[in-house]
Amino acid sequence: MQKYDYQKKRRTALPEYISVISANKCAKIKIDDIEVIEQEGRKVHVITAAKDYSFYGGLNTIAGSLAERAFYRPIKRLIINMDHISDISNYSVNFTSGQSVALGKNALLSTKRAYKRYLMRYPPYTIWEPMEMSAASVSEPNIEEEKLPADGNSDSQNNDKLPN
Repeated sequence: MQKYDYQKKRRTALPEYISVISANKCAKIKIDDIEVIEQEGRKVHVITAAKDYSFYGGLNTIAGSLAERAFYRPIKRLIINMDHISDISNYSVNFTSGQSVALGKNALLSTKRAYKRYLMRYPPYTIWEPMEMSAASVSEPNIEEEKLPADGNSDSQNNDKLPN
């Protein structure tokens, strides 16, 4: 009978939860539910769609548990979950729960690039490119020509013959 190595399984499996311990609360948060992790001074805020958790610590202690997942760190004090992003526009990242995080220009550009790479991993995807228009496919508008009277004189010619 072959012996099962529990320690090997423990080392290779990704953690499903992170623990939050503060003076008032002890909680176990499912990693897939996290939208944003933000550091404000010494305080870390873990934001999910349902609840916000706060504790004293550092982002680096949590970042190890988030490896090999869809988390991105655009700036030193912020980690966002790409799985929960609904769109990126007007210097902010908007999440499916309705929350948003404002970013500066450089951080927003790097986040957009990372989000595009993230979206390319999950086909089907569509890359929108401008359509090429040929000259034959473009038609000019119909302009009706001015109809001449039966005698062949135009209005301008008739205006010249007005009595004085």
